[in-house]
Amino acid sequence: MKDYKNILFDLDMTLLDFDKSEFKALKKTFEGYGIEIDEKYHAAYSSINQALWKRHEKGEFDKKELSRMRFTSFLEIVGLDREPMTVDRQFKECMSNEAILMKGVFETCRELYKRGYSLYIITNGTDYIQRSRISKSGIEGLFKGIVTSDEALAPKPKKEFFDYLFEKLDIEPENSLIVGDSLSSDISGGVNYGVDTCLVGNDNSLPSVVPTYRIDSITELLNMLK
Repeated sequence: MKDYKNILFDLDMTLLDFDKSEFKALKKTFEGYGIEIDEKYHAAYSSINQALWKRHEKGEFDKKELSRMRFTSFLEIVGLDREPMTVDRQFKECMSNEAILMKGVFETCRELYKRGYSLYIITNGTDYIQRSRISKSGIEGLFKGIVTSDEALAPKPKKEFFDYLFEKLDIEPENSLIVGDSLSSDISGGVNYGVDTCLVGNDNSLPSVVPTYRIDSITELLNMLK
């Protein structure tokens, strides 16, 4: 095990439970339209959104187009005739208030902070939404910095994102460990940039991308990192 100084955490489904937050935000958004969002509707939205984010990570379109496309498709499914970007703005406002921690995150981050590691958050999410959620999460004070794809003008896994973050944070890639749940963004971005990576969970979508470490739960970091 290398002597890491910096731990770079992905946000959604690594620190914060994006799925639960998304479900709550969708329910609140569509309550105003008299539509009850159940698990079936949420699964449909999530499938649309995840597929579009994968394409966004490849540079096929920007976040504004992603937002328009996802709600154009979802509004057809729920049978609601509304302007997609209006619904998207309402959803984002609801989403900015949701900050549900993944199991074991607070205890793990607090202990790593006590051990002297410098903790950072790196996320592809919309800047104001992610910063709002982090501020409401109860863990913000444990982190030395946050880098979003909006400010970097490029999403993970692009090289430009990592160029920006290491320059902004003024830290060295060789002393850093990226921790995330996604092979396509967190892990592939780190691998391509020459940074050690730790995959949390069971993403097997890209067999060719091999993380430095694999763990089932974020709490396992405490046994890895002394």
